[in-house]
Amino acid sequence: MKYIIVADDEALNQDILKEILMDDYEVHCVNDGLECIEAIDKRVPALLLLDISMPGMDGYEVCKKLRSNSETKNLPIVFLSGFASQENIDKGFEVGVDQYLAKPFSPSALFKLVNSMLED
Repeated sequence: MKYIIVADDEALNQDILKEILMDDYEVHCVNDGLECIEAIDKRVPALLLLDISMPGMDGYEVCKKLRSNSETKNLPIVFLSGFASQENIDKGFEVGVDQYLAKPFSPSALFKLVNSMLED
């Protein structure tokens, strides 16, 4: 079972994402950017679902840090964010995110995106 990390400071969002994905993936949730980096240092996931707005280290900073590390530079990263302006989307791609899914999203859209990114 492929391992996914969800980084989101909202417990409800974590619960929703876990509910959508847990039958097909091993899902580990973290609450902020620093906790995300620490979790990835312990075990690199097959995919990172990353919120932008988090306390401490935001999603942009997390993405930049992961892209600058040789062990995580190719880690698939999806921003899941309520910040859906073109400026935010452009900034996400500038820091190295692979996909951007605006909140709110449908469960099927998320599931299809995750499946497409994790196809063998």
